[in-house]
Amino acid sequence: MHRRQLLALSALAPFALVACSREGTETTGAASSAENFSYSPEGYDGLTIELDRPAERIAMDFYSAAALAPYGIKPVAVYGFGQNESPGKSFDHTGVEIVGTDMELDVEALAATNPDIIVAYGNEKGDGWTWWEDKLKEQVTSLAEFVPVKLDGATPDSMFAQYAAIAQALGKDTETGEIAQQRKAFEGARQKIRDITAEKDWLTVLLANFSSELNYTAKALGVAKMLSDDGLKLVGPDSGADTSWAEVSWEKMPDYPADVLLVHDASAEYEDNPIFESLPAVKAGQLGTWDDKRAYTYDGYTQWLGELAEVLENAEDIVKD
Repeated sequence: MHRRQLLALSALAPFALVACSREGTETTGAASSAENFSYSPEGYDGLTIELDRPAERIAMDFYSAAALAPYGIKPVAVYGFGQNESPGKSFDHTGVEIVGTDMELDVEALAATNPDIIVAYGNEKGDGWTWWEDKLKEQVTSLAEFVPVKLDGATPDSMFAQYAAIAQALGKDTETGEIAQQRKAFEGARQKIRDITAEKDWLTVLLANFSSELNYTAKALGVAKMLSDDGLKLVGPDSGADTSWAEVSWEKMPDYPADVLLVHDASAEYEDNPIFESLPAVKAGQLGTWDDKRAYTYDGYTQWLGELAEVLENAEDIVKD
């Protein structure tokens, strides 16, 4: 949430747009026998990205690299948020050039990797990364076609579907084999949550991100929508019109009691706060975790949902109507 605002965009030294020869280069991503790349991204009506050749060398943000790794797609370059978090830890970095972190980008380094396409979270129009300024967007998209992933309000299901569609456009099998088994395990983990919530119709859950001074709760984020769809009753204030988060002071936290409290992985400096210690779910030990920045991999979500199911199964009704 906060790290998207940490650094100002910067493009390093001016660069020459030199068309590098692809002869003798190692193919990374789709197989060389794939058809010419063509893809119409979900959420961007009328937009189609086409090449007169297969897309073999792919630059990505860390989130896209993590999400496409289970399909056997490896980037030549990565950048953006999540390097030291779930996305960056979810794929093999060997031989991958890191051309930027957070909101910094080395355009020369990106150009040197000679990408065919760039896959990343898209802005409103889908013509660049959502955090690029116009000048940087123009520089980068002159190097390669940009393939946007629609993030705004997307549920995990939607994100999985978008990345599967990109993998299919890159010539990958998205319906059978290991990825199909991972998808089946994820569906099973979600069904477990549905079964628990159907049995415990009184269960209430609060998703919170704590800090020493100000807290945030969420009911409208994609992962929260998924939990609501699966039967969880989420409590907390509504978010504003231009954000999926609601700000909650420590003094107001007791106004939103819940049977289960899920603490965001990025929470910090909250454990010793007497108000935190007084919350019903904390006193009852009915605590779990959550993270809206989790890499969009079936395995990662399946593991987390399994942990959540255990918390919900053991939870007792401590917030009476």
